[in-house]
Amino acid sequence: MAGMRATWRVPEFRALLISYVINRAGDVFGALALAVVVLGATRSAIAIAALFLATQFLPGLVGPFLIARAGARPAGRILPVCYLAEACLFLVLAAVCGHVGVALIVTLAFVDGTLAFAARSVTRATTASTLIPRKLMPEGKAAFNLALAAATVAGPALGGAVLALLGPAAALAADGGSFLVAAILIAWTPGLRTRSESDSSRGSSSRQLRASWRYVAGHATLRVLIFGEGIAFMFFYLVVPVTVVYATRSLHAGPAGYAAVLASWGAGAVIGSSMHVRLARRVGHATILISTAAVAVAYLGTALAPSLLVACAWSLLGGIGNGTQWASVETAVHQLVDERFRLRVAAMLESMAAMAPGVGIVLGGALSALFSPRAAYLAAGLGLVVLITAAALGRVLRRVDLDRVARIEHGHAAAG
Repeated sequence: MAGMRATWRVPEFRALLISYVINRAGDVFGALALAVVVLGATRSAIAIAALFLATQFLPGLVGPFLIARAGARPAGRILPVCYLAEACLFLVLAAVCGHVGVALIVTLAFVDGTLAFAARSVTRATTASTLIPRKLMPEGKAAFNLALAAATVAGPALGGAVLALLGPAAALAADGGSFLVAAILIAWTPGLRTRSESDSSRGSSSRQLRASWRYVAGHATLRVLIFGEGIAFMFFYLVVPVTVVYATRSLHAGPAGYAAVLASWGAGAVIGSSMHVRLARRVGHATILISTAAVAVAYLGTALAPSLLVACAWSLLGGIGNGTQWASVETAVHQLVDERFRLRVAAMLESMAAMAPGVGIVLGGALSALFSPRAAYLAAGLGLVVLITAAALGRVLRRVDLDRVARIEHGHAAAG
């Protein structure tokens, strides 16, 4: 815990962490309000799907290009612009919702989603660049992970309360005000206005992105971590569209059962995040595999659960794994990447986390429609087991190759 307190004494870290919580809670808060507006105007699941694509999937495609353009500008200049733009967008949405077509609302939501993508990538890369020289990276990422869990729980609760009491327009306006606070906080932190050496290369966005892809492709461990996490996210989100159907139809537990399953997962995520705080210095590849395995086992157990109580127990385990998995991967990535590629690699990882869920949600919905919700849980669990096995086997084979090369070099040295 001493390391955690040390991170809090770094002014730049404090500002980044607080603004990150506001950003993440605002994302959830705004998504709830926009979903209510779009659903009320259209009564269409297709319109809700379009909103999801606009705020999650499409920013994952265009966000890396925006990051490449932002490049060498310091976080203290990029983040206030992003947050001010988000504040303005939400205030506009608050003013026009109910008076304009859904197409314009979805378009504005896409712009906000892209700005949020950029803000998250810059925040994470700048946090790593701030803490690594101070040897506080593991504790800092653990703090971010705990903050993410808190924002994930607080965002829906607060958003639901404001929506119920004041309506979507007030909720959108309140969200805009929160981003204004985040912009002021970052702007008043002088250390964040210092130019970083990260992403100092020149050239077009496409050229910089190609250089980043070549860099990751040439680094075996980075390649496995980033693309492996993208595949893992696809399986993680396979069950998202079917959980409500699973709870109400497979378990016959009704809406209360659905809420219980989600609450169990959320409680597990908070427990996992708290555990990660204490284990921050021990994070490694084994932690990533174990936490991913916990989610896999939880999905398999949920697929076979005979009752709501058993399903909630498995969801608690899955939440614990989920609460440590992402932070472990992100910590490992930032400890491996060169400073000049840090921001663009952070954007690549964020892109995987944005786009893969879309694929998983489509597959999960299809499996549920063709077979049953239990089939989606089973497919997600088995897919993660295959991924874990492949990652572990690949790691063993790389060690064998390294040992073989070392023995050959030792033999040559002895012969010489």
